[in-house]
Amino acid sequence: MPKAIRSAAISDLAPRHKVWLTLDGSFLMGPNYLRFLRAVDETGTIRQAGKVVGWSYRTCLNRIRRMEGILGTKVLETERGGSTGGGARLSPEARRLVTIFDHWQADVARYSRQAFRKAVQR
Repeated sequence: MPKAIRSAAISDLAPRHKVWLTLDGSFLMGPNYLRFLRAVDETGTIRQAGKVVGWSYRTCLNRIRRMEGILGTKVLETERGGSTGGGARLSPEARRLVTIFDHWQADVARYSRQAFRKAVQR
């Protein structure tokens, strides 16, 4: 066993991973996109959701357009600003993607922890 691992407590080791979805080989979304879509759902605006994830408004728009181009459908339903304030909400397709990604990410994390515990016991 390498010296670095021998000197560290095995109990301090933890698995980490990052998962993302592709569609026909094109990147569709990862954890940051998920955070952004959740933030749109919570704040009701693209600008505020961008602030939550640390993206500029332009970056938000570019990522929305990219997702919509890959999916071939709207990700957000928007209303222009002005005196009424405007807003954004997830399209039914985006809401379904968020649900799928949430469940999948939780399952992957659970399976990863189980596999890691098994590997440590070997």
